[in-house]
Amino acid sequence: MEIKSNVTVIIPCYNDGKYIVEAVNSILNQTLKPEKIIIIDDGSNLETKMILKTISHEMISIVFQENQGVCKARNVGIDRATTDYILTLDADDYFEPTFIEKAVLVLNTNESIGVVGCLYKVIKGNITQKESVKPLGGTVKNFLVKNNGMACSLFRKNCWQEVSGYDEKMCKGYEDWEFWIAVLRNKWEMHIIQEDLFNYRMKPISRDTKALKDFDFELRQYIFLKHKPVFLEHYEFYALELLRINCNFRRKNNTLENSLNYEIGEILLFPLRLVKRLLQ
Repeated sequence: MEIKSNVTVIIPCYNDGKYIVEAVNSILNQTLKPEKIIIIDDGSNLETKMILKTISHEMISIVFQENQGVCKARNVGIDRATTDYILTLDADDYFEPTFIEKAVLVLNTNESIGVVGCLYKVIKGNITQKESVKPLGGTVKNFLVKNNGMACSLFRKNCWQEVSGYDEKMCKGYEDWEFWIAVLRNKWEMHIIQEDLFNYRMKPISRDTKALKDFDFELRQYIFLKHKPVFLEHYEFYALELLRINCNFRRKNNTLENSLNYEIGEILLFPLRLVKRLLQ
């Protein structure tokens, strides 16, 4: 008798035809299969649409919509899900085969856990980095200064319902960070499996890099104002963390300035030393 996982996997896809098959196969090859895989094509180009049309499996359904952003795509998919557990997966990333089995066990045995993530590896180009990324997880307090989770995680559908889904106003990025704060402030916790069970593809140009470069303050301000009560509840921790980060930044900046000054000095002195050597 096949064990039911009670999981629906939601995969938003926007112009990721190059990677979508690998993402889907990583779910089909899980030791514990999901009940359903819902791919939301968010207005992709023709090439990606053609690849999506070649994907055929009884477990998979594909929804085509005009481009409305990743939050809308996830919400559309999750709204269609009939299972208690939801796993989000970006179309250019993939899971190791045991993730669903191990993550479901956590949710099944601990009612205080709302979200399950894991350690993960970063792929740059075609090279998987040796170092693991180790998100902290835990309670909402751990998410006030930075995102201590991973976007692609397993969570209870009622966590999503409690916060009315992903915030579709966050079209410029950091939507996962805001979503985790919204969920965890309701006294849920995020558990991190201490194994590398996920692979995150880091592209030179992406929503994440653009958000950091162009919209970092705007997005942080939005998150702070939207969740101001929880920031105020932990104001001392929040303030001290910001002071610590600022001090570290100033220390590194000072070290860099001293190093640059030394290098510039060496460059300026080189001709004089050369002339002195020639005259000796």
